Amino acid sequence: MGLTASSLHYTKMEEISTPSVSSQAEELPPMPRLIRSETIDEKLYRKLKSEPLIPIGCLTTAYFLGSGIKSFYNRDTMRSQHMMRSRVVAQFATLMIFVGYAGSNAFNLNIAPGYQNVADNGTDNGDKKEE
Repeated sequence: MGLTASSLHYTKMEEISTPSVSSQAEELPPMPRLIRSETIDEKLYRKLKSEPLIPIGCLTTAYFLGSGIKSFYNRDTMRSQHMMRSRVVAQFATLMIFVGYAGSNAFNLNIAPGYQNVADNGTDNGDKKEE
């Protein structure tokens, strides 16, 4: 009833091409362990500890900006110009500090790490030393 040769053929091909559940379970890697993500407070503390000059530069820039705006509001043009120029210098210094931190984190002093491991172990490719 309603079954044709082509529908049976399609069903058989589908059964052949679909792997069994037991073979799928053998091929799958183990489930990864869940890692607790870092909270905002933890990340902020870690960043402040590792790169303390960047927040200091940001606060300095904000001080010069606020002081410049206040001087502009009080119509003290000389002080306003001086504060805005100081803000630009503070921004540049903060940017250079940021680039310096990024460069120091990316810079690696190990010129030939594979060679140094061989020299330290006295062996090649991590093989154990024969005694």
